[in-house]
Amino acid sequence: MKQTIDQFYDSETLRRLQLIELDILKRFDAMCKKHGLQYFALYGTVLGAIRHQGFIPWDDDIDIGMPRKDYERLAELVPLEFGSGYSLLNGQINPRYPFMTSRIMKKGTEFRMLSMKNLPCELGIFLDIFCFDNIPNDVSEQKRMARKCWIVEKMCILRNTPFPNLPYRGFKRVAAYTACGAGSIVMRALPRKKLHEWMQSSAQRYNRQETDYIGCPFGLDPFESIYPKSMLFPLRTAQFEDMEIPLPNDAHAMMRQVYGDTYMTPPPEGKRSFIIPYKLSFGDEGDTQ
Repeated sequence: MKQTIDQFYDSETLRRLQLIELDILKRFDAMCKKHGLQYFALYGTVLGAIRHQGFIPWDDDIDIGMPRKDYERLAELVPLEFGSGYSLLNGQINPRYPFMTSRIMKKGTEFRMLSMKNLPCELGIFLDIFCFDNIPNDVSEQKRMARKCWIVEKMCILRNTPFPNLPYRGFKRVAAYTACGAGSIVMRALPRKKLHEWMQSSAQRYNRQETDYIGCPFGLDPFESIYPKSMLFPLRTAQFEDMEIPLPNDAHAMMRQVYGDTYMTPPPEGKRSFIIPYKLSFGDEGDTQ
């Protein structure tokens, strides 16, 4: 499947992908209930729940967050509860995986972006899990922490993927990828495992302190993922497809922070831009795209 920013899934392929992801979420939800783990929807999954009562119609993933203490139990519980048909991936399991997230993936499938075309990791259809750590109350300290987390994550990404997915066009896209290519050459001098250790230590710096904020300060904009704990907790539930999922306490405030004041108005078709996978396979013979 040739990859460009403005390509779209056909409706049948996208829905099939969504249903596999939904099944992983249901299995994950059952595991969390069985073992008393806390999780909550994030980003487009929250927006889908409050605006569409399910997936955003053109969305192709599910994002959830977990507090650190629950997130750390995934390595123990996912193999136990999901069995041999699924696998867990993060930077601690495989340092070539460049992100500060974990994925629960269905074995035998493939979901591979162009930026990870040659990455020697199993990359199946997945549930994306973000780890949430304490964030300091002081705004200047928040900025310092977010800046450090952002820099170390980008170093790790460039170490593993010279040309990451970037939502740019035209000259800005050329300039960004030129800089990424140069940065990747420099980053090859650094051990992958050490970069992941730096990311983890940067994220956990304030976990021994009581703070009023929590977050996952990574991604394109680390500041949009820093929230007052009162915005997240206590969790509420909402309909998502044919199940109920935990949502942040003030999901609308979170959506305003992430997407702006017009978040409840779907963008026109021409503005629904996203990047489809370089390679997508459902594991059936002849179904690879």
